[in-house]
Amino acid sequence: MVDHLGPFQDIWNAWDEAHDEIRAKPLSHFRRAAEEQFTELEHHLAAGDREAAAREAVDVISVALNCLRWLGHQPDEVAEIARSRAELRMRGQALEILEKYRRLHGI
Repeated sequence: MVDHLGPFQDIWNAWDEAHDEIRAKPLSHFRRAAEEQFTELEHHLAAGDREAAAREAVDVISVALNCLRWLGHQPDEVAEIARSRAELRMRGQALEILEKYRRLHGI
């Protein structure tokens, strides 16, 4: 099997069994799932368990991957989208992006 997503390929593969169910979800499912993962991450941090918090952060990535699956993408396409986004939107602009979020959203 080709490993387009590097360490995240195993996450993608783990969700293959639920592919049809994921594709049937509304977009709001992924927003809510991400919110739940961040809530769990916060609870682990409050308890001083950074290792468990890191696992929840990986679950956030899992939600994002499933959203990309929901959009109809395959791992090779996801990899290309990620590379392109990093190169065209993020590289050399990270500080500007953070400033934009601070200015527009107060975060």
